Amino acid sequence: MLRGYLGRLFKRKGVEPFVALKNISFSIPAGQTVGVVGLNGAGKSTLLSLIVGLCPPDEGAVVVNGKVAALLQLGAGFHPDLSGRENVYMNASLLGLSAEKTEKAFDSIVDFSGVGQFIDEPLRTYSSGMYVRLAFAVAIHVDPDILIIDEVLSVGDQAFQSKCNAKILEFKQQGKTLVFVSHSAATVQSLCERALWLDHGELVMDGEAAQVLEAYEGRGRLAAR
Repeated sequence: MLRGYLGRLFKRKGVEPFVALKNISFSIPAGQTVGVVGLNGAGKSTLLSLIVGLCPPDEGAVVVNGKVAALLQLGAGFHPDLSGRENVYMNASLLGLSAEKTEKAFDSIVDFSGVGQFIDEPLRTYSSGMYVRLAFAVAIHVDPDILIIDEVLSVGDQAFQSKCNAKILEFKQQGKTLVFVSHSAATVQSLCERALWLDHGELVMDGEAAQVLEAYEGRGRLAAR
């Protein structure tokens, strides 16, 4: 009802609804690591949200096989007034991990995140980097078949980013699937065999990471002239 009302409202005012993605079609085989590149507003985060199931597509279908863990937005799945410890249990539960399994993994989660001395402090006292470290630590301990990551890892310091990259390589060796958005061509180049390039909601190129990045960066250089 609300959607229909908003549709009529837009029509009366002559405003066209914004289409974040259009004519997108691709499949990702199990065990592949795929980077998604594109300028701000290209539709990258919307694509990840669709894969995770946070919002349904208006047309078409998204089919996902396997357990999914996602890091999409800084602080998503956390409550700032709860302690780090409480947030670990809450976030792990949202990702499908039982309280018993979270209890067994808790020490390892905290150790990986490196926030041990602050684990009983309210999350609102954490820096953005600490948020990400704790969120990533929980996500990887859920042992997902598919890991979805938005640009949030860029918030962490260099040491933690290296730690995350090592864990992602370990995931690849275990045959896990990874899809992530990054503005870092070097990261996509080092971790991904495949890349998707989005522009204004459309899939411009889908192929070998090196070739897609060369074309994407070449377009950027031309636009800057």
